[in-house]
Order: sequence, then structure tokens, then C-alpha cells
Amino acid sequence: MRTRKITGIGALAVLPSLFLSSPVFAGYSMAPLVTILDPSANNTSAEVVIKSEKGDAKIPLAIELKVKGREVSLDGSTVLYHDDKSASNFLVYPSQIVLMPGESHRVQIKWVGDAIPKKEFSYGLIAEQAPVKLGDEDKPRTRAEGRLIILARYEGIILVQCKGCKPNVVVDSAGPMPDSSGKTRLSVLLNNTGSARQMLAGIKLQVTPVDKDGKILINQAVVYRPVIPDVQTRQKLYAGFRRRLVIPWPENVPVGPVKVTVMFEQEKE
Repeated sequence: MRTRKITGIGALAVLPSLFLSSPVFAGYSMAPLVTILDPSANNTSAEVVIKSEKGDAKIPLAIELKVKGREVSLDGSTVLYHDDKSASNFLVYPSQIVLMPGESHRVQIKWVGDAIPKKEFSYGLIAEQAPVKLGDEDKPRTRAEGRLIILARYEGIILVQCKGCKPNVVVDSAGPMPDSSGKTRLSVLLNNTGSARQMLAGIKLQVTPVDKDGKILINQAVVYRPVIPDVQTRQKLYAGFRRRLVIPWPENVPVGPVKVTVMFEQEKE
């Protein structure tokens, strides 16, 4: 049996068999997908609800919840999860549930870390469904048959905030980069050296040419609001992480060495 996974928040993992008859579907949901905690304000626990959704299935669902390390790839396109010490900072209870059709369960997420964080962190809260026997596996078959079993995997976020934390995004490097067609684009490597996340939508850049002697031509600076693909800005830039933007070269700036500074509109949440 092969497994195909579609990643993302609220993603589904589909496990098809070779010869198919009628599909077997047992759906559930997890809400909210974003859990916010703030140990500095004594907000150390929250609940998520795992709920059985309407469907034709009459079987229970076995679901396991785990906390994992979470990071976003350099280009912003992929969320990566890994097993590390993240789980030791949280109590998830119950971490394993059996969900009967029509039922819902409340799961407590509690911060039990040793110290109050001095910067924001994001963790992955993964709810994963395990296969459950349907009860007729030993029934004699007169012909070959198979079933399509859809297993749901939800990828939520636990955001641990801290009092007074703020982002501070700087430009580590910037310069021309040819794309696959040979067209010159501007590559900008951002680095969040602050203590809180930064939304990248609405970013503005000041792009200033640099001459062959390394002199910054400040009188030729251009303030540039680039059009950035959603895939590069969908995920916020968390403290301690970097993001590379590859964007159209700004008009009125000669192609060559440049100095780039970054500005942001005030984030509204």
C-alpha cells in the first residue's frame, strides 16, 4: 500500500489500496488550528476540540496528538516538522483519543517549560489518524476487492508569545540573480534578529545603487514595494529565522551591486 501526503494546515494523508471498491471515510476536524499561549501573562493553557464530522462511516477514529519542532524553509514555501525537545515543553492531555461517530473531545495544551521564553516560538501541533480495523477483515471473499481509506492529518500551530517582544528584520545580503530564463531579478536575504514574528505582506525596500568603488549612491535610492508571490509571504518570519525573497529588479535602478534596507507597515491583528 502506497502513501501520498499533502502537507499544510488541515492537510489530508490519503492511503489508497491497489484494487478499489467503495471508499471508507471517517472525517474529523481540529479547532482552532492556531493556539496562542503567553507564559509571561500567566496564559499557559488552552484547549483544542477534536470533533467527528458528518459522514457515512460508522467506525471509531483513533487519533494521536504530538508537539513537534516547526520551521519554515528559506524560500517560505514549505513548513518542516522535526522531533526534538519541543514536546517536553508541553503537556497534551489526552494525547491519544478514540473518537466515536458524532462525538467530540477537548484536548488540553499546557505550557510546562522551565522558564518564561524571552522570544516567541512556534511549534507544530499534529493530529494524526491511525487506521482502525473495520471488523470484517477475516470474512471470506469470493472475489478480490480493496478499499480506499482516507486518513486525516491536521497540522496546527502553537504560538508561544512573550511580553514586550518585537521583530527586528534586517537585510543580510542583496544583489542581482538571474532566473531560469536569464532575466535578472533581485535576491534579498532577510534575517529576523528580533524576538517576535514579522508579517511580510506589505514589505517595502529601499534599494540604493553602489558604484564600482563601493560608494553608496544615496541620491539614486528608490523605495520599492515589490510584488511578491503569496507562497513567499504566507508564512510569517519568526525570530531567529531567515527568508530569501527573489523578486523583479526595481525600475530605475541599474543592475549591479546595491544596498537594500527593509521597512514594514504596522501589522494589524
